[in-house]
Amino acid sequence: MSVNDRVASMFIRMIQGETLYRDEEASRYSKTPTTIGRDMKSIREYIEDSGANVNFVRKIEPARYYITKNTDIPFEEILAILKIIIGTRSFNKPEFAQLRNRLLGQLSKEDRNKATRLTNSTVAKYIPVKSKYNLLSRIKDFSNYIDGNLTIDYKYHSSTGIIGQGLALPVSIYFDTFYFYVVMYSEESNKSRPYRLDRFESYNASKANKIKMPQQLKKDDGTERNNTYLLSFGNNVHFEFYYSGYPQTALDRFPNSKIKQTLDNEVLIEGDAYTQGLVLWIMGQGSRARVKSPASLVSAVKDELEKTMKYYE
Repeated sequence: MSVNDRVASMFIRMIQGETLYRDEEASRYSKTPTTIGRDMKSIREYIEDSGANVNFVRKIEPARYYITKNTDIPFEEILAILKIIIGTRSFNKPEFAQLRNRLLGQLSKEDRNKATRLTNSTVAKYIPVKSKYNLLSRIKDFSNYIDGNLTIDYKYHSSTGIIGQGLALPVSIYFDTFYFYVVMYSEESNKSRPYRLDRFESYNASKANKIKMPQQLKKDDGTERNNTYLLSFGNNVHFEFYYSGYPQTALDRFPNSKIKQTLDNEVLIEGDAYTQGLVLWIMGQGSRARVKSPASLVSAVKDELEKTMKYYE
């Protein structure tokens, strides 16, 4: 093998994310470590002269070399994203494997191996939420509908088992506790509501109809998300409730909330959210949460408690 062929071969392997150890390469090509060092110098000079968007990295003890891309996401960010994806359990196993491989592919071989070791145990026990549809293609489709202001015809499988169909304008996508949701505006009801992305039986851009959402009904997506815990059904209310658990747990669930008063064994928290999401969360807290206002929220919680108690009579 000529010098040029040897250098080109090592350069290609480094571009592909491999870390080359000087002594191992010397053995591979039957050359001295000094010769491999000169080869690496040639690669480094080529990178510097070409202005390529990569960095040549040399480490000692043991002597090794690798290349990083300037567009690489840092190791800690890749690991954080991987852990978040694992924790959400949103993607089926093939899609999760696809995401994991793409993210790991952004790292050098050394960091890729480390990230793999740090996620192997949780990956082996990864159990996704139940869904028969791939999410990534749907995220892409609905993102295109939203960006293009396209109206869609759809069939949707509700939580009650009913399959409904209609015409709507997708306006935003968000994620909350296991699931992706798309908010859609219906001209017929003149309202927007969230739909779980994995529950659409079918959908396609409508060629015959085009819905325009009234300006006064458009909402700031960030503000809307801060008002929402899981479901944006019911009325948006200003609430107050006493909470005897760890206060930050409640504050994190309702981003617009704050502690209004600190008492001996509890705090009074106030904020804004939708009633149905509030009721669901409060019911899940048991005796740790006690609603003060509004009266409509107190009544809603009482109604749910009475329904629950009947199951145990």
